[in-house]
Amino acid sequence: MQYGPPVDPRQLPLELPLSEAWPLYLVCVVLGLALSALAWVQRLPQPARALAFILGQVIVLTAPLAAVLERGVYGAFPTPDKAGQIQFYALGVHETLYLHPMQALEDPAVRLIGVHAGHHWVTALFDLFLDGYGPINAQAILWPTLGWFAAALLLRELSGSWRTAVPFAMPFGMGLHVFRDLNWHTIEKTSVALLALYAWSLLRSHRHGGRYRALAPLLFGLMALDNLYLALVGGIGAATLLLPAWARDRSWIPRGRTRDLAIAVLGSAAVVLPLGAYQAALLSGVEGKLADPDAYLYERAMLDTFSLWPPQWNRLEVWRALNLPLIGLGLGVAWRQRHKPLVQGLSLTAALLFLLALGPKPQGVWNPVYMGLRLLPGLWRLATPEVFFEGCYLALLSLSSLGPRKPAPVWVYPAMVLGWALVVHTHPAFPSFSEFQALELPTDWAERLGLVP
Repeated sequence: MQYGPPVDPRQLPLELPLSEAWPLYLVCVVLGLALSALAWVQRLPQPARALAFILGQVIVLTAPLAAVLERGVYGAFPTPDKAGQIQFYALGVHETLYLHPMQALEDPAVRLIGVHAGHHWVTALFDLFLDGYGPINAQAILWPTLGWFAAALLLRELSGSWRTAVPFAMPFGMGLHVFRDLNWHTIEKTSVALLALYAWSLLRSHRHGGRYRALAPLLFGLMALDNLYLALVGGIGAATLLLPAWARDRSWIPRGRTRDLAIAVLGSAAVVLPLGAYQAALLSGVEGKLADPDAYLYERAMLDTFSLWPPQWNRLEVWRALNLPLIGLGLGVAWRQRHKPLVQGLSLTAALLFLLALGPKPQGVWNPVYMGLRLLPGLWRLATPEVFFEGCYLALLSLSSLGPRKPAPVWVYPAMVLGWALVVHTHPAFPSFSEFQALELPTDWAERLGLVP
């Protein structure tokens, strides 16, 4: 089965067998275990201890990546996405987009990418001290770490236990879908941490109000600048959480905790409106040239979905892409605790995002939920419905964390790691290493796409 794009004939594998590169693996193991040991330093705040533990575990589980950041490419290279990512970063699209907006309106590279080039600033930060593909390789450690930690923050808020939150959050940040994207696609596809952080900020806004009502819109804006698809998932999820709470108030004006949540959600909408206007200005006059609506629907949106049969998440087998025991636990919680408002909100969010993840025509039947969303201005360009399942998965894992009445037993985490090693690490879509090659963008690329006369 082909899990990714066809292999480019220019690709050169970088062999790092354990028998020869064992010192590199040893460096990662020692460094990772040293960081993980900080979890037992009582003087550190609990979130810092959890972050140190997670970072250490990611370094160990992705070994020898941390020891070879500048030596090659983590994953296949070149691929269309990863080659383009480097080439457009070299063109400075992020600087033009955010520092020279008037110039951006005439720049074909910026008009092609749109407003969500914020991930290039993260690359620019690592570019200060790493060469070659190192700035993006570093993010192959950063984003899984933050994804795992951000989900753990959310699950800790829900379950009240870090011992439950850390292992239950692992499938979100370290899932096969994340590593498939690291293997073949652009780095912002792996920044699911922003989605989990936004969900956490909404929950904190609902429970505590105060500064979290301002933090949620800030995180939403950062997510939109990084990846508009994730922002769409977060926005739909936020609205789905807000509306049932608002309905329970039986008032046009939200009250109490619902008011705090409404302020956070409406603030998020206000933050993203200028970005939407900027995106519309960038695309003015080129939308039909880049692709027509039917092409996006039939040639892209129908392919990258969550498939009911065979059960696959964007061509990844469900039993390897998802943690099915935790999903089963989450579904059980959704049924047993269905009378609780929080469970109702999470269940409704998971259900709606799942329906959207099925795409336009699952199993040959038109999906009215997806097609209805596609009617909104600009959303005909939805090309990867599978991204909606990121939000569904997060909601299901959140429900699962509400199941155990006591903190998870200590054996749960080792069992999670063993399962990850056997199911995820051994999958053909899991990244290996390739040689880095400097590639130049064809001089007539903009003309080919019709972005310039």
